[in-house]
Amino acid sequence: MKHLTSLFLFFCFSTISNAQNVPPLPSDSTENVIFSQVEQEAVFPGGDEGWRQYLIKNLHPERIADLVKFPRGKKVFKQTVIVKFIVSRDGTLWEVTAENYKEVDPYCAASAISVVKKSPNWIPAFQNGRKVNAYRRQPITFVFE
Repeated sequence: MKHLTSLFLFFCFSTISNAQNVPPLPSDSTENVIFSQVEQEAVFPGGDEGWRQYLIKNLHPERIADLVKFPRGKKVFKQTVIVKFIVSRDGTLWEVTAENYKEVDPYCAASAISVVKKSPNWIPAFQNGRKVNAYRRQPITFVFE
């Protein structure tokens, strides 16, 4: 029987690209523009610690431990799901997907996507002092034994 021994949550929020050489906002409306580079990234309320606490409270990896396909001959099985989503100007999340869904167990991907979708509104990204829609990437790693 498989047992979940630990869950590593990587809180180093990764982005699509870095914030260097950030282009200015166009003079027309940016309401529907989705930025991959911004001056200030979107953040979870409470920052990294708030995000960590949210994941610990809501992820529930033990619910999928017996469903995950454990490779034969392995005593420890590790899965890192890269969740990609958009934080809108009002802080809501949309287009939440597992960027690497083909490489990870579908139960891990579904669990990671679900917990991100259910998260409260984020603090949106800023570009030139204005709130903007922006992509985010969040790795979530499961370790099963």
